[in-house]
Amino acid sequence: MSGIVGLVDRGQGIEAGELANMHDQIAHRGPDGSQTWCDDAIGMGHQLLASTPEAQYDDQPVRDGALVVTADARIDNRGELLETLPVSAAETPIPDSELLLAAYREWGEQCVDHLIGAFAFAVWDGDTGTLLCARDHVGVKPLYYHRGEDVFAFASEQKCLLALSSVPQNRDETKVGDFLVGLSEDTQRTFYDAIDRLPPAHAMTVSADGIERWQYWDLDPTRTITLESDAAYERRFRELLEEAVRCRLRAPGPVGTALSGGMDSSSITVLARELLPSQVPLHTFSNVFDDAPSSDEREFIETVIDREGITPHYLFMDDVGSLVDLEDVLAHYDQPPHNTMHFARWEKAKYAADAGIDVVLGGALGDSAVGYGLGFLPELVRTGRWRRLADELRAMGEVTDAPPRHLFVRHGLSPLVPEPIKRGRKRLRGRAVLAQEANPTVDAAFADRIGLQSRYRELTAGGSVFRRSARRTQHRSLTAGTNAANFETSDLTNAAFGIETRYPFTDIRLLEFSLAIPPSQQLKDGWTRSILRRSLDDLLPEKIQWRPWKTMMNEGFWNALSREDERLRAIVDDPGPLDRYLDTTALEETYERFSDDPSSRDARALWRALSLSVWLDDSDSATSKKIPDRSVVNY
Repeated sequence: MSGIVGLVDRGQGIEAGELANMHDQIAHRGPDGSQTWCDDAIGMGHQLLASTPEAQYDDQPVRDGALVVTADARIDNRGELLETLPVSAAETPIPDSELLLAAYREWGEQCVDHLIGAFAFAVWDGDTGTLLCARDHVGVKPLYYHRGEDVFAFASEQKCLLALSSVPQNRDETKVGDFLVGLSEDTQRTFYDAIDRLPPAHAMTVSADGIERWQYWDLDPTRTITLESDAAYERRFRELLEEAVRCRLRAPGPVGTALSGGMDSSSITVLARELLPSQVPLHTFSNVFDDAPSSDEREFIETVIDREGITPHYLFMDDVGSLVDLEDVLAHYDQPPHNTMHFARWEKAKYAADAGIDVVLGGALGDSAVGYGLGFLPELVRTGRWRRLADELRAMGEVTDAPPRHLFVRHGLSPLVPEPIKRGRKRLRGRAVLAQEANPTVDAAFADRIGLQSRYRELTAGGSVFRRSARRTQHRSLTAGTNAANFETSDLTNAAFGIETRYPFTDIRLLEFSLAIPPSQQLKDGWTRSILRRSLDDLLPEKIQWRPWKTMMNEGFWNALSREDERLRAIVDDPGPLDRYLDTTALEETYERFSDDPSSRDARALWRALSLSVWLDDSDSATSKKIPDRSVVNY
């Protein structure tokens, strides 16, 4: 969670003050070092969080002849690169940034094809006058950029780009519409017309000839891996997951995990504890809810932390509202927080920093990386494998205590019904569809103005039901735009407290294997996510290993939102800038329904209205924000 900035100005050349202003916007990302470099039309900056043992020797931007590199990167295939690249032996360990430079020197723009890890970096090649920018395969590390007539700028956070005098701050109303209906499939747009995101698994070059952008990696849903037995699949999955965790334990100090009690975070925690030296403690951080028992997972968490070498931390959410530490959040966030559990993530990062932990492992993307295997059921229907279908439905019924007929309709038949038919049935019943269904408070005139209904239909289209398969279903989940959106907002939260969260389930070696194995390894004997349950049979507590489903956070979210009732009532009475985007009558009706009988749809609509409202008020009141010093953040 270091920070990078860069500025190319082929018109008047670089003004040191402009670069310095960009760089200062993310000073909070550089507790361990800060430096800039300029040369005529190009300038770069780096803010260092030394989150790996080698990073203490980092000196970025790294300069070697005509090449200059600035990077927020953790490279996981270091051993392979050190053996392959002509890197000279050094008295001190080689930082990842110097490996990136060596990789560019060896392979040029194709260096991204040889990297595994989480990264956002830029390489300036003075010999060719070309700037290469790249972002990791899944989008764990963010990278934003602005393209002007003579100016190109990039940064880890949008506030750096907004600090440039040449960058207009007009809002992108299409992005506002996307936000209000929970649409995250567009991986390029931001809330500002003049700023874009580099999508995951993309690289771009900037030169006198213009900008070229390309996707350097994608998962192949047609690839298959066949091994000799169930045990062979289990061994290989375990090896890959262990390696993914091991790579992310590379830290200079103590490490923690975000432990919810679900299968993903529990798997990471037990593996991390197994891989760490016995004398090194593993810290766990868990949100718990006394006043929301249906969202509380202590009965599962306790089965994990009840083992030697784990130092547990419980974070009680009972008095925390959805807009916790609002002033600090607005100072760090360049967009309205979208995740309904934002408050819990913010509190967890704050607590981890207070405990002296710099690196935390999280279970994000686990659902998709392991795969529930439910896409196997419509595949069995479509291909006529009725006996196997009946066996799985019967077994699932025993596991979930649900009638096989119900499971057949919901998971076997429904996914094969074309979306236009489903929407037609809803319309005949007088129900809303698409964006109107996602958020009934969106103003119809605004939706028409930005074409929200058609945009929602296009970006959520699932493709032909005749080509639908378990692998394609998992592929869609793995490449969904919401993944990058979640990583980007988590990055802002982590940056506020000087910690780095790492996600073992984003390891591309694990993703490629999981997508290519037979779907029968994911749904087996009625158990979803079977490959994970079986692979960690010796480590996972039985109570977690054989959980049919995960705990829902609805009650915890509703309670946190209810604690913002004064703010909610205020925007219902006076929507202010929301009046341009929302139907005020529908907003009030939604508020009244939520107060009387909460539902997830109404709660999400109110949370988005509240989040957007405070962000609009803040961005309208100031053109720049001062980041509070970490030393004065109230822990």
